[in-house]
Amino acid sequence: MKEKTLEEYVKLIEGMRMPERLTAGLKITPKQQTIVDTSVAEIKDKGYSAVPSFLTQNQVDDLCTQLEPIFAVTGNRQVDDKKRGWPGYQTVHIPNLYAKTRAIDELSIDPLLLFIVEGVLGRAFQMSVAVAMSPGPGSDKQGLHQDDGHYPVPRPHQPLVANTLIALDDFTLENGATMLVPESHKWEKELDPKAEVSRVEMKAGSLLIWDGAVWHGGGENKTKNEIRRSINLNFNVSWLRQQENQYIGISREVIRKMPERLQRLLGYNRVNYLCGGVDYQDPLEYFRAN
Repeated sequence: MKEKTLEEYVKLIEGMRMPERLTAGLKITPKQQTIVDTSVAEIKDKGYSAVPSFLTQNQVDDLCTQLEPIFAVTGNRQVDDKKRGWPGYQTVHIPNLYAKTRAIDELSIDPLLLFIVEGVLGRAFQMSVAVAMSPGPGSDKQGLHQDDGHYPVPRPHQPLVANTLIALDDFTLENGATMLVPESHKWEKELDPKAEVSRVEMKAGSLLIWDGAVWHGGGENKTKNEIRRSINLNFNVSWLRQQENQYIGISREVIRKMPERLQRLLGYNRVNYLCGGVDYQDPLEYFRAN
C-alpha cells in the first residue's frame, strides 16, 4: 500500500467527523415510535421490556427453517462443577451466528430494534455477540446473572449492555420463561442468587430486551415435548470490547457481502471522531480499500 504524503494526512485529519448514527436514514411509524418510547422508559424504570408481535408468524417460520441446522446442535449438557457453572442439565448455546448463517442479517438491523437499543445505550453501540438458544425438555434453570458482569464497573452505572431475546416459540412458565429481577439494574449490592424474580411469558415473535445490569436467567423447562427456541442479540456500547471478536470470527468475504449498516453494527465503525479508526480513516472505508 502506498505511503501517504503529509498533505494527504492533513486532509484526512481535517476531514474527520463524528460518524452517523446507526439509525441514520431509518424511518419508523408513529405507532412504532410509541413502542420505542414505552420500551425505553420501561427499561430505564424496571430494567426490561417486552414487545409483542415484533415478528410476524411468517418471519418466525422462515427463521426457524433457516436456523434448523444450528438449532440441531444446541442440545443440553450435564454440568457438575458448581464453582464454574450452574449445576444441572444446561443448554449449549451456539454463538458467532454471522459466520454460520445469513438468516439474522436483516433482523439485526431492524429499525424498531435499533431505535430501542439506541434509546437504551445512546448513539454509540455495536453487536457484542449473537447466539442461538433452544432449551429442551428437562433443561434446568440458569442461575441469576448479569450480562455486563465481565466489565469491572461499580454498580449502579449507565447502561453498558442491551440484551435481547427474540422468541421463536412461545415462552411459558412450564417451558422456562425468562426470570428477571425488576429494578435490580439500579442496585449497588452484589448479585443475590435467591432474589425474588418475575417471569416473562410471551408469544413466538415477541422481543424481550433488558439492561445488561439486570439480574436474570432462563427458567427450567418442565415440559415433556416443548423446546424454547430463541435468538439472543447482545449489544454493548461501542467504546467497550465486544464479548465475541467479530473482526476475526467472520471472514472478510462474508463481511464484504453484508449491508453497510450491519457491517458498522458489527464494529466496522468509529465510536467518535477518532476511536476505532485506522490511519485516520473510517474503518469501513479502510476495509473496502484493502
